[in-house]
Formats: sequence, C-alpha cells, structure tokens
Amino acid sequence: MLNTMCPVSLSSPITMDERNKRLVVNGYTQGTKPSLFGRHLINLAVQKKLEKIWLWALPADVSEFLRCGFHIEGSLFRGKYGEFAVSLAYYVNGARGHSDKLQLEKDIIHSVKKKPINQSKRLPLGIELKLLNESFARQISLLLTQVFTSYPSPVEDPQYIRSLIQEGNIFAGAFSQEKLIGVAAAYPDPILNRCEMTDCATLEEYRGHSISERLLRTLEHEIQKHGSFILYTLARAQSYGMNRVFHKLGYSYQGRLIKNCDIAGSFEDMNLLVR
Repeated sequence: MLNTMCPVSLSSPITMDERNKRLVVNGYTQGTKPSLFGRHLINLAVQKKLEKIWLWALPADVSEFLRCGFHIEGSLFRGKYGEFAVSLAYYVNGARGHSDKLQLEKDIIHSVKKKPINQSKRLPLGIELKLLNESFARQISLLLTQVFTSYPSPVEDPQYIRSLIQEGNIFAGAFSQEKLIGVAAAYPDPILNRCEMTDCATLEEYRGHSISERLLRTLEHEIQKHGSFILYTLARAQSYGMNRVFHKLGYSYQGRLIKNCDIAGSFEDMNLLVR
C-alpha cells in the first residue's frame, strides 16, 4: 500500500511507495532549494530502504538536481507546458538503475514508428464500450488481476478502484454479453494540468480488435469536457502492442523510466509517451 507524508518545511507530498520500492515526488513548492531538497530525498530513501527516487521537477531546477546525482529520464514538454515537466531519477540501489533490455526496447520504438498506420476494423458484433462508475469496481479489479501477475498499485482491492473513481478518475470498459473484457482509465490532475492515460488491459481471447485504442479515444473525448490537459502514459517498454496503440493515437516517445515499477511479475522499464 502507499503511504504519503509531508516533510517539515515542504508542502509537496512525498509518496513512500513500498510496493515498488521507490520514493515518488510529484512536484514541490516553488522556491524550494533543489540542492537541499535533493539531499533530503536521498537521505529519506536510504532511511526507508527504498531503491529509487522518482521526481517531477521544474525545468529551471534540473541542473541543481543533476549535481545531486539525479538523472533525466524523460519530460512532458509539449507546446508551452513547463510545469513540473521533467522526470528525474536517483538510484539508491545501482542495480535498479541498470537495464539489460535497452536495445530491445529501442528496436520496439523504431518498429512502432516505422509501420504504417491503418484504420482500425469495426468492432465485432456484441462488443459495447461505456464509461464505468463505482458499481463496476469489483469487475475492474478482477480484470486487471487476471491480465497482470503483479501491478504497481493495489488494484486487487475493489475499494481502491472505488476510491480512484470517487476522486474523479475516469474508467471506460468494453463488454461482451455483459462481461467486462477490456478496461482503460484516465487520471486527470487539474493542478498540474496533465492527465495520465493508464490501466489498459484486455482479456487475451479478445485482443486484436483495437479495444484499448477505442477505450482510450472514449476517455480522451470525456477528458476534453473537463479542460485542456497534457496527455501522457507510461507504457511497458517491452510491449509492442501498447506502444503501437499510443503511437496510433498521436503520442510521442519522450523518455524511458528504468525499472520504474513492478508490473507483470518484475520491475520493468516504462516508456513516457506524450500528446
């Protein structure tokens, strides 16, 4: 489970993500001294025996964080967006910052971009797409745990899914004869003016019908009703299918977060894709 705490004199929430053995920092108070804050985060991660610090930083502060030992892994730069747009990492555990899959992952991105984009075929008869409310929490939980042997967040708990929906996150699902066969979600952040597209999963026997692509389009249309957001996702770097889906939807590759989370049974690299 995730625990959130706020250190003295800093109003930014720091998430102690024990599930993924990392410290997650989604920004900080403007005016914070990066050198002091960076050292504080490193000491905290060491104290809590965490392996990685994942920090979203202001562009102007990046150079100071780099001097503290942080590395740039990606950015959300798009147009004039310049909030906490730079994804930085610090590896307390050196092995956590090393990936032996980089060439494979680069080849996947190259292949994804090279293949022509064709119009998706029509959905098979009987498959219906719709937005999901709290009453579908148990079905969403069951689907995600069926598809993934491990997941970065506690989706095995239906109450966790309910809390996400109650907080304003949006889920869309695909149904076949009232059975939930696919899901995707959008997590809008009005404060930072961005929205993460995530939780994409389709049962294996229903793949090949562009269900994730269609669900994401449904979510993007819904998100537009709530404002103008930078859209981004963290796609498994070894998944040709999901990187292809987001490429078809107009997302651009803007970085790779090394062994960022525990998903599908191991710590995996995640591609940062932005639109």
